[in-house]
Amino acid sequence: MKHFFRYLFAPLSLLISSLPTFAHLHVASLFTDQMVLQRDRPIPIWGTADDGDTITLAFAGQNKTAKADAAGNWLITLDPLPASFTEQVISISSAMDDHKIALSGVLIGDVWLCSGQSNLFFRMSGVENAAAEIAAADHPHLRFFQVGEQFSQRPATKVKGSWKITSPHTVGECSAVAYYFARDLVKTQNVPIGLLISSVGGTRIETWMPTSTLTSIGQATKQIEDWKKTSAEEFASIATAYRRYQFQRSKPKADGTAWERPKKRCHDCPSALHNGMIAPLQPFALRGVIWYQGEANSGQGAAYTKLLPALIADWRKVWGKDMPFLFVQLASFQSTHPSFREAQMQIWQNTPNTALVVTTDVGNPKDIHPTRKKPVGERLAVAARALSYGEKIESSGPLFQKMNIEGDRAMLSFDHIGSGLMPIDQALTEFTIAGKNGKYFPATAMIQGEQVIVHSPDVPEPANVRYAWSFAPQTNFSNREGLPAVPFRTDAPKRK
Repeated sequence: MKHFFRYLFAPLSLLISSLPTFAHLHVASLFTDQMVLQRDRPIPIWGTADDGDTITLAFAGQNKTAKADAAGNWLITLDPLPASFTEQVISISSAMDDHKIALSGVLIGDVWLCSGQSNLFFRMSGVENAAAEIAAADHPHLRFFQVGEQFSQRPATKVKGSWKITSPHTVGECSAVAYYFARDLVKTQNVPIGLLISSVGGTRIETWMPTSTLTSIGQATKQIEDWKKTSAEEFASIATAYRRYQFQRSKPKADGTAWERPKKRCHDCPSALHNGMIAPLQPFALRGVIWYQGEANSGQGAAYTKLLPALIADWRKVWGKDMPFLFVQLASFQSTHPSFREAQMQIWQNTPNTALVVTTDVGNPKDIHPTRKKPVGERLAVAARALSYGEKIESSGPLFQKMNIEGDRAMLSFDHIGSGLMPIDQALTEFTIAGKNGKYFPATAMIQGEQVIVHSPDVPEPANVRYAWSFAPQTNFSNREGLPAVPFRTDAPKRK
């Protein structure tokens, strides 16, 4: 458990070293009534107290003690516990005073961190058929904690929010992708599911990463240096100004003109959300992560192949080297370059214990926030069932494997064909084909057994094929499990 202390107390000491002591006993703001704790793993619980105070924690038949250090920090690690649908109480007490803390309604199950930008933040109140979906959302063993938006120049120790039981009264505030993901896991795994939802719209991945990591991989160097010159007062002013703009921009000014967007946003400040909305969650015990982000980085495919693996590695240092990391490939949209989806695919292929969820069939070319979130969450759940829960199920759509040329036809083979390719006896959309001159033409593509046969009268000697290689493809190619094929090009350059 040494790494728990290293990652927890280092940021704590940065913010509170100037304070002499903490008055009385406190538990970290992440721990509230109705929470879910991670099953089958050590469970760290932490807080603050007076220097030297002895803290006692009782839960599920365990009694543990710890002493607050000179900075007032304490951490107690419970032994692993099995899943339980029975609500229990955590009791925490101090030896120096009579103050006691009781956290009620606690369940033991699986906890997933859900992070990213606006399509992860997108709430149930905005999905298609929202009224019916919300009315049916009565799941007492599905709990969520919506981390309040918080940009910070230094690692924070507190977050705003509380654990909520999923019901028609609360689910409208829940991330739609996270809800559909968790709803399926509650059913299939028969354990309570907890969601830590930490997401902010319009944010770059660099905002979610420590400065030290960005520096080590040579990313965002100029931005880091520029933001270092920003004082705490100016940083707060920038955050306030943009928040005001977000509330005002939907309505014109009195003179009919639009509000001017501030030139500087904390959304673009490297590490600001790692500090404000990830560091305070560490080292809360997790099962894994779902990640839906990339729109703000979609013009930087090559850089993203360094950035996302580095973020995954950082989080695994805290939450376990084998922690499952599931992420969503960007949906069809008029300004999303296909090379970014290719970069996401390559990250999946080159990073162990990850899964990629394809969404080219559920996007909206004219709306970067498609309302069809149910298939996205359900596909993430399928990926989790295979990757994290060990179920022997198909978890991906068809993945291009190799191409053979026979006359004027390209014969394509795939992995992840599941129980068969679809649709049978119907032309597949979004295939193009080129000869050695590199000029691509729309192609006829049909399924033949476990292969796809591609040809065009305009290309008598084919050399390469592309599938869904456009900004906003509208696809119909999948396996029988309903998982869409991964976009590809046979002439993809090898990334270094």
